[in-house]
Amino acid sequence: MTLHEAIEKLLKEKGRSMTTSEITEDINKNKWFTKKDGSGICQFQVHGRTHNQSHLFDRDGAMVSLKNQSDTKAKV
Repeated sequence: MTLHEAIEKLLKEKGRSMTTSEITEDINKNKWFTKKDGSGICQFQVHGRTHNQSHLFDRDGAMVSLKNQSDTKAKV
């Protein structure tokens, strides 16, 4: 699985926007993507990948969401 596929999977499962920090933490915890040296990813990688894959992701500062995805969780 590529990093952007892992981000996409996570955002679909959560059904809401997430920060790059939350995405990094969850992907590392689930071990859905690791670097070639076996280490986890960092926030900078999530930031870069979501920026470069702008056809898949919307960005608002550190918040990332899937294109055309509205948050399903109630906002308080």
